[in-house]
Amino acid sequence: MIYKDKVYGKVVLNEKVLADLIESKPIRRLKGVNQAGPFVFLNSDHEWKKFRTTRFDHSVGVCVLLRKLNSSLEEQIAGLLHDISHMVFSHVVDFLFHRGTMHDYHETFHEAMILNSRVPSVLKKHGFDVKDILDSRRYTLLEKEMPDLCADRIDYFLRFMLEYGRISEKEIHDVLDALLVHENEVIFSDRTQAEFLANRYIEANIEVWCNPLQASLFHVISETLRIAISKGIITQQDLFTTDSEVMSKLRNSNDERLEDLLDLLRGMEIVEDEDDYDLHLASKVRYTDPKVLIGGKVFRLSEIDRDYESLMKDYIAKRSKGFFVRIRKARTQHSHTI
Repeated sequence: MIYKDKVYGKVVLNEKVLADLIESKPIRRLKGVNQAGPFVFLNSDHEWKKFRTTRFDHSVGVCVLLRKLNSSLEEQIAGLLHDISHMVFSHVVDFLFHRGTMHDYHETFHEAMILNSRVPSVLKKHGFDVKDILDSRRYTLLEKEMPDLCADRIDYFLRFMLEYGRISEKEIHDVLDALLVHENEVIFSDRTQAEFLANRYIEANIEVWCNPLQASLFHVISETLRIAISKGIITQQDLFTTDSEVMSKLRNSNDERLEDLLDLLRGMEIVEDEDDYDLHLASKVRYTDPKVLIGGKVFRLSEIDRDYESLMKDYIAKRSKGFFVRIRKARTQHSHTI
């Protein structure tokens, strides 16, 4: 199987198990789940609307990155399946179920979704035990807690930066060439590339992943879902379908409250004011403090770059306070305030 990826280029996947899983229904469903959540439903001229990367793109990308890091085939399979339980609008559902600062609600269903699908039979056909694939303790390159690097964190960062034109193909290659596996974890062999990724990662968080507009948008959509579920317009099972399917049900509901909330997406104005606010919203504060191999010894970037240490601590402290906002319909369709 030849797979063409925006980040890694043309990749040959010779293993039939990977091809069969990529073509399976649970993985194909992820083509309908936008990686960045509901930004695609913002008013037509908003920059974030153009983000088209899906959970499918990211899942295959993680598998490919693990392959480039020479991980085991089992870990590549686990990487391909790691987002299989992601729900519609990506992390919006975390806000619905009060996990907005954790972004982990979908993980509750990960094992059940795999076991109740054709995935186990596909794995068995190719000689793999689903229990081994589900044993996350075996896979140290796929997922790591912040602030460490891992295939998941690296892929979604590079994918986002490329989609928005914030990184060049050469810069991607430079980052990838500087990665190495040392004592079963992903670290950098080059300080410059560690600094590049860490600083740009914080910039991406400030711009898209953790800011007043993002938190407000996720709040509005989660409130829309809450009302729709309470009125029987959608069910919790619908959350495991696709963005477009659920949005179609919301838009065709003829419910006045839902129509008002969805109308906000055509032009939201967000005003931050700690003294005069309607909502205090918080989102997950993402950052990295990658490890670097220098002279045979491993250091955190913050240990050798005091400027980055200061930047990281200031960023965490500020964003951890959350956002004090008022959300209202913009005066014109083209105006918004962050």
